[in-house]
Amino acid sequence: MQHKRILIVDDETVIAEELAEFLESFDYVCATAFSVDEAEDAVESNPDITLIMTDMRMPGGNGAELITSLKSRPDRQFEYVMISGHLDADQSLEDIKGDDLILMRKPIDINALLAYLENLSFANGFSG
Repeated sequence: MQHKRILIVDDETVIAEELAEFLESFDYVCATAFSVDEAEDAVESNPDITLIMTDMRMPGGNGAELITSLKSRPDRQFEYVMISGHLDADQSLEDIKGDDLILMRKPIDINALLAYLENLSFANGFSG
């Protein structure tokens, strides 16, 4: 899969915005959403979004529910990074495991995240 845009989903706006700004400094194109509903709206309105980086626990819905919803879309394909500081995150992902999903623990290991992104395929002009 060739990625063009990363959607970062976290109800803590500072975290989402700072992570987007950091990744953009490496020439990754990012968008942010601060809830599951905003994330679904962003995906609907932007066909370039193919990589979803989402927090696990958020008010009004969680990252696992977002991933389940997006996986059910027959018209789109995504890869996912679940970001969680909760010890039970592995259990919450049990039903949605797959090759398209990885779990990263908070605090995020920036070097591991960059190494992961470097191993993905990005369309020309969409990453460093």
